[in-house]
Amino acid sequence: MLKKEVEESVLETDEQIEADINETVKEDVSETVGDNQKLVELTNEIEALKQEKEDLYNRLLRTQADFDNFRRRSRKELEQASIYGGEELLKKILPVLDNLERAVASFNEQSDNSSWQEGVQLTLRQFKEILTAEGLEAVESLNQPFDPQVHEAVMQEESEAVTEPMITMEIQKGYKYKDKLIRPAIVKVAVPKN
Repeated sequence: MLKKEVEESVLETDEQIEADINETVKEDVSETVGDNQKLVELTNEIEALKQEKEDLYNRLLRTQADFDNFRRRSRKELEQASIYGGEELLKKILPVLDNLERAVASFNEQSDNSSWQEGVQLTLRQFKEILTAEGLEAVESLNQPFDPQVHEAVMQEESEAVTEPMITMEIQKGYKYKDKLIRPAIVKVAVPKN
């Protein structure tokens, strides 16, 4: 009987051990599944943070590039403003220059206003020197080939003496300020006869 009791006790112990092992395995499996799920969540969070960091870095690079472009553009605009700052003033002065030139051209050699004439001519010469020193230069026109970039034709005549459009009369001088055209020359053009 003792043997039977021992066998039953061993069977019960085996069953109890097997139940304990199954319980432990279930708990371990459940912890492993829970740990795997946490691991997946943490991995996803790390990936999201990496993506956010990359987006922020790219945005920073774009902002820095935009700022560099803005700084270059501002510097260039400032340089242009300093170079061509006097352009508007010169545009306002050009009609005065035109009128002085017309006054000098209208002087009559026979009149007795020689001292007055000399004064106006001296003023005109001085005025031209100042404007030239500031960067103003006249556009060459008379007896030059017509260039629509710097000349504005208001009259035209046919001529057998020319093979290409040539300027025969300058109605109003054109001017450049530091190599930039600020007023085209108004001219009469001779064109070849067909």
